[in-house]
Amino acid sequence: MTRSSHGGLALATYLLASLGTARAAAPPTPNFLARRDYTGLDSNWMQVGDINGDGIPDLIADFGGYIQTLLGNGDGTFSPGPSTHTAAAALSFVATDLNGDGTADLVLPGTGPLGGAQFGVTISLGNGDGTFQTGTFYPAGTNPNEDLADAVVVDFNNDGNLDVAVTGTSGVWLFTGKGGGTFNPGVLVFAKSQLGGGQIAAADLNGDGDLDLVVALLSGNRMNEGGFVVLFGNGDGTFQAPVAFHEPKNTGALAVGALTKGGHPSIAAAGGAAGGTVYLYFGNGAGNFSAPRTVNLRVPSYEGLAIADVNGDGIPDLVSTGVGIAFGKGDGTFKKAVYYTVEGVNGISNAVVADLRNDGRMDIVTNSTYAISVLLNQGKGKYQDGNWTAVTGGAGCGTAADYNGDGKPDLAVNTSQGITILLGTGKASAPYTVGASIPLANAGCLVTGDLNGDGIPDLLVPVNGTMVAYLGNGDGTFAEKSTTATPSGGYVVLADFNHDGKLDFATSGNLFALGNGDGTFQTPTQLVSSPPANPFVFIATGDLNGDGRPDLALTDTFDNLIYTLLNNQKGGFTQNSTYLGTAYYPAQIVLADLNGDGNADAVVGGNYGGAGVYLSDGKGGLTLQVGLTGLVSLGQNQFAVSDVNSDGIPDILVLSASTVVLYLGQSDATYEPPIGLGVGPAPGFILTENLHGQSQTAGIPDIVTPDLSGGVTVLINKTR
Repeated sequence: MTRSSHGGLALATYLLASLGTARAAAPPTPNFLARRDYTGLDSNWMQVGDINGDGIPDLIADFGGYIQTLLGNGDGTFSPGPSTHTAAAALSFVATDLNGDGTADLVLPGTGPLGGAQFGVTISLGNGDGTFQTGTFYPAGTNPNEDLADAVVVDFNNDGNLDVAVTGTSGVWLFTGKGGGTFNPGVLVFAKSQLGGGQIAAADLNGDGDLDLVVALLSGNRMNEGGFVVLFGNGDGTFQAPVAFHEPKNTGALAVGALTKGGHPSIAAAGGAAGGTVYLYFGNGAGNFSAPRTVNLRVPSYEGLAIADVNGDGIPDLVSTGVGIAFGKGDGTFKKAVYYTVEGVNGISNAVVADLRNDGRMDIVTNSTYAISVLLNQGKGKYQDGNWTAVTGGAGCGTAADYNGDGKPDLAVNTSQGITILLGTGKASAPYTVGASIPLANAGCLVTGDLNGDGIPDLLVPVNGTMVAYLGNGDGTFAEKSTTATPSGGYVVLADFNHDGKLDFATSGNLFALGNGDGTFQTPTQLVSSPPANPFVFIATGDLNGDGRPDLALTDTFDNLIYTLLNNQKGGFTQNSTYLGTAYYPAQIVLADLNGDGNADAVVGGNYGGAGVYLSDGKGGLTLQVGLTGLVSLGQNQFAVSDVNSDGIPDILVLSASTVVLYLGQSDATYEPPIGLGVGPAPGFILTENLHGQSQTAGIPDIVTPDLSGGVTVLINKTR
């Protein structure tokens, strides 16, 4: 599969800054029904190929000549492999076996050697162990601004050796192969002023046994010509005069292949100007094509297309980055497209359709700057993904309890229209049904607890400078009980701070209100008499000193401080603070006992991604234990602490963009390398619930992410 310099078809970096000392045994790895996101990469482009000769497909990522690999385990999962520096700075590449040794080599169009201004193609042969040679550079002409970007590797002159055709500013360059992974100097076989790095594809379009080329013409750089051209091959490395096709304008995505069952090679094309339209040109096998038909398939900007049978019915389907799939009907028409979310921080550069498990099913792998996403085919074109429940108005934050008394956990979420209750079903295939709604404009992140002591969970919702209490009726519906003025706003937590058996609340707006035990609250007072000049950002509650009383922790982003407020057992708090340094900017905070010493520790998120794990000293002080870095160039991450693999040790779940990165905990609050799990397109919160019909004491929770785009994603935990 190929790509233009603007992107094409073929995570957000999470790295553990310190993994602690070596441990005797790794914690059991949980198994979730979700796409897998492989983070910790910087990647412009990705390909699939066997790089170590074990017959299992591997993943190869390139960032300006720095090659990173993920070795296939044979089951569609991957493990970190070796890295290599090549003498190239490429925006795309092709992975294929150039010298017949059974392992993939690399063809990298771009500049080289590194730091040079000359454009050309670098050939980096694989060593068979997952590493690659530095590479041999083949220049393309003398134009220092040639801008080679997109390549296709096939045998154009029928000599049994693979050749390389690549698009550049001046046209299409051909490097004919000499065998063994070596090539002749490049020849300009199609001259076109200001062609740039358009996409290129190859197929025998006229049935003469010789391979032809299809080359995209981006109208923005090509005197508004746009469209694409077909260059019929003569079988000797030369090509006939171009045949022009003018739609879509600004063509950026190309795929060639049969579009009907048993049909002739045809062309699918899309571009920025086409938006969600793919143009289909049906070939007759003799080099002629029909007038274009169109299919509605979202292909944003210059991302790409593939033609493949992904549901195993023998009929070609269309796949776009993003990911969109239009299943073919066999007669050249296609069903309404279905879409899957993949990690797309800073955009998706390319995607590859490949059989990753050697089981005959076509899987989909996509590449973004900081993550590679893998969608595994479960059969009939359905891909492994989270379970989605639609919620009108989207879902922001969530809080969990059994609101209707049936023994199954439910979920309350705030939406653009108020509060929606999702009732748990106990079924993995459909974990929620939509229940009652509470109309309430501007509802903030809500919390749950028994506010009136009747054994039924209630809701407390911040909204417009007030705190609104709703008492549960026990059937999943609620009645408003009280409104308490909280003019400073902020996030809210519930706990029995004064040990009288009644729930109280505290806010990050520096307010504290004692509960009356009936769903009403006393007039709020200040938590601290001298708060920071800038407001607190987030608040959490837990027992920081092991005395059995709930304490508080608040973050001060401006001054890089965590304030810990120890319960003085007299209806107030004793203030302490921890300075985090000059560039941390703390945001969300979660308190939990991470090392089993009876004291709540802290997971603190940075305002520009990342997190720190801080261990309590039992006196309100916090000391950095380990750093977790989040998705690059993003805002606040969201966190949850839960034992997801049932080993009795808390794990940390980091949510950023559309990826949950799971850090499996050790007893000393150090963590295994991260595992990336995919969720919806715009998640805003993360929590865990036992949703899929197991015993509530089984200790195998599912992951829940309310999503602002219009629903809730559940990742079912299949760990046994």
